[in-house]
Amino acid sequence: MNKFAFVAAALFASMMTPAFADCDTHKADEDKQAAAASKCYDEYLARAQNYGANKEELRANFKACNEKAGCPQNSDLLK
Repeated sequence: MNKFAFVAAALFASMMTPAFADCDTHKADEDKQAAAASKCYDEYLARAQNYGANKEELRANFKACNEKAGCPQNSDLLK
């Protein structure tokens, strides 16, 4: 009985894990939320390379983009 409960719990956990979105930008090919967060970072990097770019405005836009993507913790990447 214990073996069956362990297998059932492991199966349930493995089925539920993909349901939770991931904000890791390295998984952007597999996860839509990670792809959105990756686009936020790409846009920040592209605009930060412009001469005379307002860094504070770029950081605010980056934070807003990450919040919209559902990944507010990714705003800490700029620290």
